[in-house]
Amino acid sequence: MAGNTHRSRRCGLGFALVLATSGTAAAQGFGGALGYGNDNVYRGVSLTQGSSAWLADLHYDFGNGWVAGVGASSERPRFQEAGAQFQWYADRRWQIDDDWSAKVGVVHYDSPSNFWRKELDYNDLTAAIGWRGRWRLSVALSPDTPGVFRYPDKTRIGYAATVELGYTQPLVDRLSLNAGLGYYDLHEVADLGYAYGSIGLSYGIGDFNVYTSAIWADADARRYYMGSETRTRWVTTVVWSF
Repeated sequence: MAGNTHRSRRCGLGFALVLATSGTAAAQGFGGALGYGNDNVYRGVSLTQGSSAWLADLHYDFGNGWVAGVGASSERPRFQEAGAQFQWYADRRWQIDDDWSAKVGVVHYDSPSNFWRKELDYNDLTAAIGWRGRWRLSVALSPDTPGVFRYPDKTRIGYAATVELGYTQPLVDRLSLNAGLGYYDLHEVADLGYAYGSIGLSYGIGDFNVYTSAIWADADARRYYMGSETRTRWVTTVVWSF
């Protein structure tokens, strides 16, 4: 949710924040990013149990508003060895005018080494609109979210939705303040929903960017993810974009 890069497919305040989609397109051809941070936080919850994590992205911009690619990042499920989550994606982007940009897309998630792989194989339909690279409102709808923590009257696989609002305020040179709020609605599959947010700074040096943020999620978040008991954490990530 921060900055003007376009290389992340995941919707979520945290590790994915460092590569948030702005809706603008780059020059035609291949591009990508490599990064490393002290945690991988997705929608307010650590996917690596508070451990260090890497991220990678490779995509192709067709030069007509279409971009497709694959992203990957570390995950360390509780009681399992470290592995990786992959995100296969396609986006259609528009620069509406000098101020407004938008995009729609689809993301497929897969965790090949996860014991619960069948429960974590799902899709998101995404849409976002941004204003001057400052404000960004995004929505992700999943028709097949896994109900890892199910209640007797809930389905094993069902509908879920995420709404996020992000803001970036340039300060000095390439130093910016980044903030965001989100809500993840999981009532159909887990009888819960939770709020999360972040606030922090980013700074760019050449093709490198450094992001550091305090990230928060309410108590219901760990009921779904089996995450850490820590609900507020600092995440710092360095990303090289190419």
